[in-house]
Amino acid sequence: MIRERYTLRKRALLVVVLVIASIVFSACSIDLSRLLEEGNNDYDFLNNGMDDVLDTGPVKNGVLNLFSTEPDTLNPILTSNAYVKEYSCFVFESLVRLDGNQKAVPLLAESWEGSDDGLVWTFYLKENIYWHDGIPFSAEDVEFTASVIMNAGVNSPYKTCFENVESFLAQDSRTFKVLLKSPNSFTPELMTFPVIPKHYFLGEDILTTPKNNSPIGTGPYKFAEYRQGEYIRLTCNENWWNKDDGIENGIDLPYIQEVNIKIYGKNQSVMNAFHSQQVDVITLDRTNWTGYSGRSDIILKKYVSNEFEFVAFNLSNKILKEREVRTAIAYAVDREQIISSILPGEAVASDLPVIPDTWLNDTNVVSYERDVEKAKQILSDAGWKESNGIFYKRINGVNTPLSLELMVNDDNEVRLSVAEMIKEQLKEAGIEIEIKKVKWEDELNGVQSGKFDMALIGCTVASIPDISFLYSSAQIGTGLNISGYSNEEVDRYLTLILKEKDPSMKKAYFINMKEIINRDVPCLGLYFYNNMVIYNKRLRGEFNPSIWGKYYDFTRWYIPVE
Repeated sequence: MIRERYTLRKRALLVVVLVIASIVFSACSIDLSRLLEEGNNDYDFLNNGMDDVLDTGPVKNGVLNLFSTEPDTLNPILTSNAYVKEYSCFVFESLVRLDGNQKAVPLLAESWEGSDDGLVWTFYLKENIYWHDGIPFSAEDVEFTASVIMNAGVNSPYKTCFENVESFLAQDSRTFKVLLKSPNSFTPELMTFPVIPKHYFLGEDILTTPKNNSPIGTGPYKFAEYRQGEYIRLTCNENWWNKDDGIENGIDLPYIQEVNIKIYGKNQSVMNAFHSQQVDVITLDRTNWTGYSGRSDIILKKYVSNEFEFVAFNLSNKILKEREVRTAIAYAVDREQIISSILPGEAVASDLPVIPDTWLNDTNVVSYERDVEKAKQILSDAGWKESNGIFYKRINGVNTPLSLELMVNDDNEVRLSVAEMIKEQLKEAGIEIEIKKVKWEDELNGVQSGKFDMALIGCTVASIPDISFLYSSAQIGTGLNISGYSNEEVDRYLTLILKEKDPSMKKAYFINMKEIINRDVPCLGLYFYNNMVIYNKRLRGEFNPSIWGKYYDFTRWYIPVE
């Protein structure tokens, strides 16, 4: 999905994602839009005395304080509230979860396998798992959940997980089968939707039943109480099926005994609540990073977001259709200078819309390091001649300067600054850029209709590293392939990746495809934005947030006894 990035001030209130087209790419990606009012950053320290507490290791103790806006429902497959989606992992579980490397790992499922043709996936469920009311968990619950999500009358945030699903069934109590419309080896990564209990909702109208606000799950915490406008309270599930997961200290998981989710109105400051120790964990808006980096009185963790910025090239343009021109631009643009000057610590350079340092893309090294002289040499070898600092070439009998428009939305301060720096960098290589500032709607219309030279734009990437949306010829005119890029070898590799179940072969295909894409330069990848989470220092344990889960390993967090 193409998105407009708002001005820094507006982004402190809301991140808005605008959609060009609904595509399978969006998969189970949940955009955790943040609704945080800017708080007062003028705090010298946040001293809660926890540095004086002797930490002797994990204990069963304490309350974790979180926040939410008023929920629409506590049913995780129906809610449109970003915070309820985030916190559903405390109560509900999925067949599969994604680890920090974007690998699918078992949760409620013990294992899975795909058929030779890639169209049938079978998930084998773990035994001895129970709902919070004591009823055994079974494949019928998964089938029921999938039925609700796929119901045409239900607007579920997980509906795109099933866009490629033809049918599904509970073969027996421990086996769930999925039949696909076309092969997709990332199907396990799509099974990350929370499972709800069939028996609990049997005979109920799933959209209106009061049971939606008193949920039961299989997870480490149980729903205890919801007071509208005040709080949601969860308590430790002492009978959690995974309570001894790899622990050696004899203390059952989860360590923290209670979760208190306080409900805030839109105009209340969550930042102030964090500083007054009423909230323990918040995602920090980038406009506030400067006041927190390097502080020792909080726990601060950065992670790569799913927000990818790039320059789209119009490959039907008479200048940009030349690969040598696009290659020269790639060599002339200095991503690291852009990041260090405009976004220090806030972004990670990336060629492709695949999150860096994950199993499929285990590097954050870009293919083109800045080399202005090489850029000029490439242009010269392609028949371009330099005059008065600008290259020109005779095209269709006309002397044509290497002059291009770079379109950017005029209400985006960061993109405007990036565009200016790109303009200056390309000028050094003899490429003239005119920045065309337009309204976001006009930029959107421009890239959709092909009426642009270059466009500085962004997209959100999903939980599965399928980049068909940007590079498949099938997406020209209908998806996000706004450059009009078409390469038979790339199309072939995209298909092979979706069919290949062996991770090592899939990675080999990806590496080969990446080389072709980077050679062709159909667009210029710039960077992924980073996100930041800050934690109250009274919390202890491992904090490993990622775009797939801010609360990864939360069952191992603990609060030392004072």
